[in-house]
Amino acid sequence: MTQLYSRGVEYALRCLRLMASNPATPRTILALCSEAQLPEHFTRKMLQPLVKAQLLKSHRGPGGGFVFTVPPAEITLRTVVEAIEGSPRARHCILGHSECSSDHPCALHDQWSKICDLSDQLLDQTSVLDLTSEWDGSSQAPILGEDRLTAATSAGSAPAAPAEKPVASPIRRYMPRQ
Repeated sequence: MTQLYSRGVEYALRCLRLMASNPATPRTILALCSEAQLPEHFTRKMLQPLVKAQLLKSHRGPGGGFVFTVPPAEITLRTVVEAIEGSPRARHCILGHSECSSDHPCALHDQWSKICDLSDQLLDQTSVLDLTSEWDGSSQAPILGEDRLTAATSAGSAPAAPAEKPVASPIRRYMPRQ
């Protein structure tokens, strides 16, 4: 499956999730990387745009580390993505057609546009604090409550009715991609 966001966004979100569990406590890059099992050098680079966007503040020295300047409940995932990848996110034709547009759509243009719109809605409706809710690190990650997910999908086609509540798999630790 195609990766929607860069590895930098993934690393930053993993660090922000850890920080949001106790937002008033400064977290060093070494502690964050150790707990999230991330490479230090690259992760450090991914947190700097968040400092520049004034979402985080960095303190040096003993007792220092990264802290939120904005409450995690007020930071949307779109804000994080755009701070790291730039804004606005460009929409590219999934088939790679350079001439694809609403005037000259490719075969998948309309469906891909709906997927992009839904993705944008979810990024706008999900906060960094939401990443800590009801999530144990398993492969089943309920980021949004059913009411918010239903509201987000009401603009597009109706989502399939949920079957049974999925059984959470055992906690897994994240490992950097090979």
